[in-house]
Amino acid sequence: MGHHRACKNGLWKPIGVTISYLAVPFNVSFRARSFFVPNSRKMTTIRRFCCNDLLRFTSVNLDHLTETFNMSFYMTYLARWPDYFHVAEGPGNRIMGYIMGKVEGQGESWHGHVTAVTVSPEYRRQQLAKKLMNLLEDISDKIDKAYFVDLFVRASNTPAIKMYEKLGYVIYRRVLRYYSGEEDGLDMRKALSRDVEKKSIIPLKRPVTPDELEYD
Repeated sequence: MGHHRACKNGLWKPIGVTISYLAVPFNVSFRARSFFVPNSRKMTTIRRFCCNDLLRFTSVNLDHLTETFNMSFYMTYLARWPDYFHVAEGPGNRIMGYIMGKVEGQGESWHGHVTAVTVSPEYRRQQLAKKLMNLLEDISDKIDKAYFVDLFVRASNTPAIKMYEKLGYVIYRRVLRYYSGEEDGLDMRKALSRDVEKKSIIPLKRPVTPDELEYD
């Protein structure tokens, strides 16, 4: 686990190791990831997103299938769900990708949600998206005790759908005209350890509209 000491801001600072520690609810320390990317000797670190990153991650959003938002939207997530907002950073502080999410719902609908996950085109096929997803899933499962993690993806985005399926997600329901341009979205889910009977991922038999997406 490595030696560490508390910083003034409450985060854990590593001593002589490449692993940092994040402050999370209920006085539990959650370990961030540092790793070597495949076919490279360069270290990549996944750390919590910070305000300065908002000025540096434009290149990551160049893909036309990546959903982009205004600055206030990102700031809201950064303020309300900082443990669900992480960035993958390479040598020279180059931003390689990021994930943004939240935790919401009530009762058995209490879940983690992936609002956006994207990797810069030049850093794809290095399992960065998988590592970012795994981090959000671990926080949802071990810290917030959620029943499942869900996300929405365009019905036409076959590569992303296949990637999520490889990560253990299943199509829970189709959401009609969820995206601009009247395109349908797919609500994909992955059950966590709290959902022992996997009730949260039993597919719905009919499509729904965006108005029906309220979580009770």
